[in-house]
Parts: sequence; C-alpha cells; structure tokens
Amino acid sequence: MATKVKRNVAALLVESMAQAVAIEAGTLPPARRHRRTLREATVTPPPRYTSARVRRVREGLGLSQPIFAKALNVSVGTVRGWEQGARIPDGPSRRLLEVVERHPKAILKYVRSTRRSMPRAT
Repeated sequence: MATKVKRNVAALLVESMAQAVAIEAGTLPPARRHRRTLREATVTPPPRYTSARVRRVREGLGLSQPIFAKALNVSVGTVRGWEQGARIPDGPSRRLLEVVERHPKAILKYVRSTRRSMPRAT
C-alpha cells in the first residue's frame, strides 16, 4: 500500500512540475492568480482637484455641466459645487476625475450627440 501512495505522489509531483513549466512558458494559464496585499503593494492616492482643475477637465472634454454630471453619474449640483469651490471632490470622485482627466475617451464614448445634422443652405 505504501508503494502505491509513493507512486501517486511522485506522479503528481512530476505532473505539477510539467504544469509549472507550461505556465511559465505561457502555454498554460495558471489555475489561480496571486492577489497583492498591503504588505506587497502600495496605491498612489488620487490627486486633489481644485475648482479650476475640475472646470479645465470638463471644458477640455467640451461638455456642459449637465452632460458632464450625467457622464460621471453625479448631480449637476455636485459639478456646480466643485467648480464654484463650494464642494471639494473626495473619495471615489477624485479617482473618477483622475481617470477622466488621463483617459478622456473612457467617458466620451458614453456621450452621444442628439442633434440632427441640419442641411446646409446653398
């Protein structure tokens, strides 16, 4: 009985090593991914957004306050407050503004024009 168990363990070890080599070579996907913990990684905090910076981001996208608010899924009052300095973006809003500022296409792909093209006068 002990010999059979040793053979099974040896076969499993050989199979595991073959899988490890295939995973390292990229021919086999890993069974699970390692998650990074706070001991192994850091996260850069999002930048702070002044009223002028929020306005620059919005205007750089060519959007009105109501459309910008809809695109970010916040109220128009929130955007207005940010731009007037009455409110300061915090928490997830700062990260969202950072993503929009760095990757404007990420938000612009959700904005569609509803205006029909008008025929030009000849």
